[in-house]
Amino acid sequence: MTSFRSRTLTLRGKVLAEGDLDQVFPLFSPPGESLWVPGWDPEYLYPASEDWSEGQIFRTREESGEAVWVVSRLDRKNHYARYHRVEPGHYVACVQVQCRPASGKTEVEISYSFVGLSPGGNDAIAAMSEAEYREKMARWSRWVNDYLAGTP
Repeated sequence: MTSFRSRTLTLRGKVLAEGDLDQVFPLFSPPGESLWVPGWDPEYLYPASEDWSEGQIFRTREESGEAVWVVSRLDRKNHYARYHRVEPGHYVACVQVQCRPASGKTEVEISYSFVGLSPGGNDAIAAMSEAEYREKMARWSRWVNDYLAGTP
């Protein structure tokens, strides 16, 4: 055994979307994110289709390389999804998405919990900040709402 110790971090944020639950929740699926996230182009591995389902496995190209995603929980009735995202050799992230009604809009709570897999992964986690995550959520809010408004 080595003396490696994983660094961990959880970041939480919210997006306020100008649409109802049934319109907004699917936008946080692998094919749904393709509609509003620039450059989002998942490769569906299992099943080899865009059908959003629990157990689905897909791959994306990230700035730091490849990421493999697993839909580890999908509860359509309660508008909840949990993903596990692995950047091999770097870290594992548990991504949770919970949508709730908010006065004619939808509040989307999004959390990322990271566990380092290597010293390099620990360094990447150490470089993450609450401020950057808030900026990411603000950017996602703009993108989602631009999409919902029909603005490219």
